[in-house]
Amino acid sequence: MQPGRRRAHTQVRRGTAIVAGLLLAAGAHAASDTSAVSSQLPDMGSPENAILSKSDEYQIGLMAMRELRGQDLILEDPELADYIQHLGSRLAAQARDDDQNFQYFIIRSLDINAFATYGGFICVNSGLILLTESESDLAAVLAHETAHVRQRHIARAILAQSRMSLGSTAALLAAILIGAASGANGQAMEGAIAMSQGVALQQAMNFTRNEEAEADRVGIGLLAGAGFRTTAMADFFESMGRREGVSEQAGPLDMLRNHPVTRDRIAEARSRAEQQRTAEINESILYSWMRERLRVMVASGDTDMTAYYSRVRDRRTLNDPERYGEALAQLHGGQSAAAVDTLRELLVKYPQITALYSALGQALQADHQPAAALADFERAMALFPRNVPLAVRYANTLMQNGKASQAHALLLDVFNNTVPTPEQIRQTALAASAAGDTGDAYYYMSEYHISNGDLPLANQQLELALASPGLTSVQRQRFRARLDEIREWLREQRLSRVNPQ
Repeated sequence: MQPGRRRAHTQVRRGTAIVAGLLLAAGAHAASDTSAVSSQLPDMGSPENAILSKSDEYQIGLMAMRELRGQDLILEDPELADYIQHLGSRLAAQARDDDQNFQYFIIRSLDINAFATYGGFICVNSGLILLTESESDLAAVLAHETAHVRQRHIARAILAQSRMSLGSTAALLAAILIGAASGANGQAMEGAIAMSQGVALQQAMNFTRNEEAEADRVGIGLLAGAGFRTTAMADFFESMGRREGVSEQAGPLDMLRNHPVTRDRIAEARSRAEQQRTAEINESILYSWMRERLRVMVASGDTDMTAYYSRVRDRRTLNDPERYGEALAQLHGGQSAAAVDTLRELLVKYPQITALYSALGQALQADHQPAAALADFERAMALFPRNVPLAVRYANTLMQNGKASQAHALLLDVFNNTVPTPEQIRQTALAASAAGDTGDAYYYMSEYHISNGDLPLANQQLELALASPGLTSVQRQRFRARLDEIREWLREQRLSRVNPQ
């Protein structure tokens, strides 16, 4: 792998000591049209840019996300992760902010919530996705949160007197986000903030009414530009309100409790949506399929999801995405032969859906048909070269069949040509280890720790990589260059703590 290419993928972001204030965006919904997004954006040459750089924001957010991942709150499913990132990227492209990082994640929680935080990390709870009825509904939530990031509402909420180290700020943010993602009550959240020594940060937990309105307005423009239904924000607000009996007051839904939805707000969103109505709605066929996949993935361990689909079948005929969900439930429940039959039938009708190839390959492997499983993946990779979820599933199947070297080569090819997630980097390290390439295994584990913002651990892994026997001169040069880069960053970080700005 070329060092320059890897730096482009998982660049070590530099930052200084920062002024901290925490802002949690427990998201709402957005809706519609392309028209004049730029005209709605305030001047970004404002004081928050001097207070907190985007590099600082990214570093704080990265460390906080590491804590969420450590609590197993991020759903690390290749197909779902790929879907939510592609959906979010359609919206982020309309933000016209090339300097801003946008990453989207699904939180393993059935609470109805979504939030954005420092560095452009945007999370949506599984429960909220399952509550939506269309891709425009889901896109509206992500558009609202993307707008908060685009408008730098988090940085604009910082209290200048609250100076904390980058590490302390990240720890406080992680405590708040973990509480939000896991449904912690207000008292527990306050305790987390107090333990993290957050000074006067409770007021910064919620966005102001003006910021919420601005996120609605900008979010509608993002939605419209990306080709989604412009009335989705107002419709989804009303739907949640009806569920919880909300009128002028926030209801028990976490998202509504932190961001009250009033009649005026809904009316304004609907009016703006009408002004920016999209001529042609461009929703992905994948939405319904991924929602059923999520339903199965987040079901509690003692829930029989095959029984769930049987109950639905008793009332009506299952649609094709529900049949896919049933097949996944059968696969997880040890009924691999039934899953194979359903998935083969669905693939005939939907040869463009890569998730069906992945599921079929897994089902064939589970049904003790390894040759058929590998053939399925080979066919899929020929049709969809470098598709990340397919490559990850194929590599796992190769490793199960004692073909670690082939799995390692496959993942390296994807790694070198796409931007990998932390979980994909970790799997590359595991494949390298299984293939007997100890140096590369340590190197990719260092990249995994970099992607999670843990540079001291990355430093240790690179030292182990350099001490591995049998390194080539190219490997040694690459490992040494990466180690020097990390050590320089750590040195700057130590200096910033001694001499905060």
